[in-house]
Parts: sequence; structure tokens; C-alpha cells
Amino acid sequence: MIKKVPTISGLHYLRAIATVLVVVTHNVSAASLDKYFGPGTLTRFFTSGGGEVDFFFMMSGFIMVVTATNSATGAPRYTPLEFLFRRAVRLLPMLYLAVAFFNVALMVSGAQPDFWGSLRTLIIWPVGEVTPSVAWTIRYEVVFYAVFALCFLIRSQLWWFLLLWAALPLARYVLTGPSGETDSLASFIMSPFNIEFGIGVLLALSIRKWKPSFTFSGQIFSMIVLSLAIRASVVHFGLEIRTLAMVVSISPLLLVTMLVAVGTTTTRESRLGLALGDASYSIFLFHQPCMPVTLLILAKTMPWLPSSVAALISSLVGIAVGYLAHIFVEKRIQRYFEPIKTQPKLQPNPAHP
Repeated sequence: MIKKVPTISGLHYLRAIATVLVVVTHNVSAASLDKYFGPGTLTRFFTSGGGEVDFFFMMSGFIMVVTATNSATGAPRYTPLEFLFRRAVRLLPMLYLAVAFFNVALMVSGAQPDFWGSLRTLIIWPVGEVTPSVAWTIRYEVVFYAVFALCFLIRSQLWWFLLLWAALPLARYVLTGPSGETDSLASFIMSPFNIEFGIGVLLALSIRKWKPSFTFSGQIFSMIVLSLAIRASVVHFGLEIRTLAMVVSISPLLLVTMLVAVGTTTTRESRLGLALGDASYSIFLFHQPCMPVTLLILAKTMPWLPSSVAALISSLVGIAVGYLAHIFVEKRIQRYFEPIKTQPKLQPNPAHP
């Protein structure tokens, strides 16, 4: 039976930081609308994506290597179907529940449910608006899973294909010049996020070879500062999410932050950081449906609230709802499928004992 892969606490902390910043960004943007509270102190800094989602893509590449391949030999720990099944169990049940929850929240707040956006989410359609809007990231994750399964689990000799695939957006830029489109099939296949996934894979392979490990009391604080620095650079230079310019500009800082997360350990563990990191997927999915209802209630009952304060209150509500969804729904789903997921998996290749 496959042994459990050790948890990297730094990645849990980084997921928690990135998720909280995503939640705050969405709530500040929503609260800044005139129908709620209008622009506030935090509006400019949290007006759009500031690199937090990019962390998730880079972490995906890293985590897939660590969890799905043997640390000593690099041999697959699962067959491709086993790997894809585990990822589907991890992603799809909560995604489908979030779609239902979001449409209920829309109706409660007086809006109409979004049929087509919901359908695109349910079938992981590669282009077009999705509901909830944060589900657009799942599209790329699914592609990452397929590419990883091809290059590392079906034929490990195809690792070079992953590098070529990650370089597609750069090749497209060289051949056709800069492109402003972000919602076409071509932009989806040759997404700049491919680069971040590839960097995550290479980082995992490098860490596996050199095994850096330093005890650092300021690990969590450093990741917070670096994450805010990335957001500040995005805001200052007016970088737009899903563009090659943004990915190339912030990738060095993303990599440094990832190195802090996986190459150091903190002297004192943070239970809150671990809990939020563990619940990050549910928080990511379920905070958005809470926004229209929470902000509507706040706007009706306390219209005098500063916009930024209302956004922070709404953020706390969204985080709390997401955490409860993780405890009472997501963990139970994972426990239900655990007997299937933990059955004996692919045995090591005799050539790699």
C-alpha cells in the first residue's frame, strides 16, 4: 500500500494567505459598487486579481509531482485513471455544490439564476463565463491534470512534452505578437498559466534533488509580505490577470515565495494557518455566493458603514461559510471515498525497486 505523503506545512500557509487575499479582493470589489457602499479605502489596492490565483497554479504543478510520483525513484504512485479519479473526487463534488449554492444565493438577493454559466461550470467548458465566476480556474486545473498524467504517469519519458506545452504561450507571443484575448480556445490552450504550472513541476523536481530545509521563525510573515508585494506590483504597473505580461512579471516573486513555503519550516506551527489552508478550496468556492446576500443585508441595515469595513465583514462571513462547508461537507465526502482511494495502488516498477 502506498504510504501517505508528508504534509508540507508551508504550502498550507501559502494557500491560506492566497485564499484570504482572493476573498478580500472579491469582497472589496463588490462592496465598492454603488448599489452597496461605493469605493472605499481598500478599493484601489484590491480592485482586481493580484497574483493569488497564480500561486494556486504554481502549487498545482509542485503538489502533483510530490504526491503522484515516488520521491526516491520518480516512478508513478498511481495509474493515470487512479490519479484522475482522485483529483475528480477532490474537485467536482464541492464544485457542483457551489454552483447550486450560488444560484440559490442569487435568487435570495433578488437576481436570476445563471443557467448557461452554471452549465459551463458543470461540464468544465473551456470558454465563456462561468458560475460562480471563480470556477474559471478549475478549467486550467483539469488541463494540468491531463498533461501531467500524460507526461509523468503514462510515459515518464514524455517529460519534455510538458516543457514544450508550458512554453506554448511564449512561442505564440514570438510568432503572433501580443494578444489581448483571454477567452478563446487558443488562449485557453496556450495560456500563460501553463508557464506557472511548469515552474511548479520543475521546482518540485529540484527540491526533491537538493532537499533544502531551513528553520525560519519568520516563514509565515515573509510569505504575507511577499504576497502583498506581488499584489502591489500588479496594481502599480497595471498588470492584467490572464496575460503573459503579468505572468512573466510576477513569476520571479512567485518562485521566491514558493521557495520560502517549501524550503523552510517555521519554529512555531500556526493552527489557524493549517486549518485555513486545509479548507482553502471550500473557502475559494463558497465565499462568492455569500457576497451578494451579506453585502445586501449590510447595506440595508447599516448603510453608514465604510465600504472597506463592510467588505472585511463580508469576507469573514465568506471564510466562515467556506470553512463550515469544508468541515461538514468536503471532509465527509473525502472520508466516503477514502476506502476506494487508499486501496493498493500501482506497484513499483521492478526496474525501480
